[in-house]
Amino acid sequence: MLRLLIKSLAREFYQQHAGFFLVGLYVLFGVVEPSQLIGYHKALLLAGISSPLGMAIVFASWFLYSVKVHFFIKQKLALVQYNFINEIGTLDRHTQLKLWLTLYSVILLPIIFYVFVLIGISIYNHFFTSLICILIVYSALAFGLSFLSYQSVTFGFLRQERKQVNSGIKIKRSFFSWPLYYLFNEQTLMLLMCKVLSLVFFKGILWMFADVGNDTRVLLVALLASVLCHAVLVFTLLKFEIVYLDFSKSLPVSVYKRLYRWLLTFAIILIPEWIFLIISSGYNLYSITNGFLFGLTGLFFLLILLYIVKLNMDNYLKWLLFFFFASMWSILGHHYLLFSLGLLSCCIIYYLINFNRTDLKVEEQ
Repeated sequence: MLRLLIKSLAREFYQQHAGFFLVGLYVLFGVVEPSQLIGYHKALLLAGISSPLGMAIVFASWFLYSVKVHFFIKQKLALVQYNFINEIGTLDRHTQLKLWLTLYSVILLPIIFYVFVLIGISIYNHFFTSLICILIVYSALAFGLSFLSYQSVTFGFLRQERKQVNSGIKIKRSFFSWPLYYLFNEQTLMLLMCKVLSLVFFKGILWMFADVGNDTRVLLVALLASVLCHAVLVFTLLKFEIVYLDFSKSLPVSVYKRLYRWLLTFAIILIPEWIFLIISSGYNLYSITNGFLFGLTGLFFLLILLYIVKLNMDNYLKWLLFFFFASMWSILGHHYLLFSLGLLSCCIIYYLINFNRTDLKVEEQ
């Protein structure tokens, strides 16, 4: 049972989050030249253990990854095909914790790899305080996740009974709100991480060009970085529509309404970035209008790009680089308004023509 559980959950976790791992690998290995990889990683790891701020960033990333793992396991435990896991609740506490710790050791392999690397660097550079902190934090995360799963399996039936007794009023959700409902309820951590990265890059670019002032081009470059931070989020939304809303093509909903739903969804998702844009622009109507149009165009282009590459993540990431350079050229050349209008028009035409002709499938990896 344990081998089946570990193999099944670990495989599903790494398959569902392949996009995140590809982006992470690109950041770690694709942003520098091959001849600089060793020096780049050495400096990155030393910065992570040689200062309190670096350690805080490392531990925060571990914590976010662990929270994502916890929500994934919690979601799977609620599925019918994993009902056999409830049999583990009949075992004694020590055995259950050992089983869960084994499972999380497999899923936390990306963290474990860096734990060993950081331990080696800490010993080599005599950062013994960092060594102790690394061991304490990782142990707390691993045992904390194991204990939460133990509690969920052993005492989960109590919460189910309480939920049945205290059932509240059910609110009907329209078809157009399903992607947003899925995003806010099932992908909360992904949305939070995406927004944090987006706002960090947005403010970082504004600080980098602080001497330029409220130039429209600087604001659009910052917004471009925020749009690219949503690449995996758009992939997740489209994958949700394909996997869970595959029946929706048979509904009497026109392609124009579906187009409107995507644009409305992207407009709601970009609300935090647009608030930052309005404040940073000094309430300049021209900059705000261009920012709204450029942001909406960028996210909708990511959606169309996924249709074009048939959800192939490798090709998707390659074309993102092309989109970045094309957008930068249009912004620096003062062609951003024409670029946004032209790209949005082409994307809308492509969607209207090819929506009923394209049958996307999520590839099993």
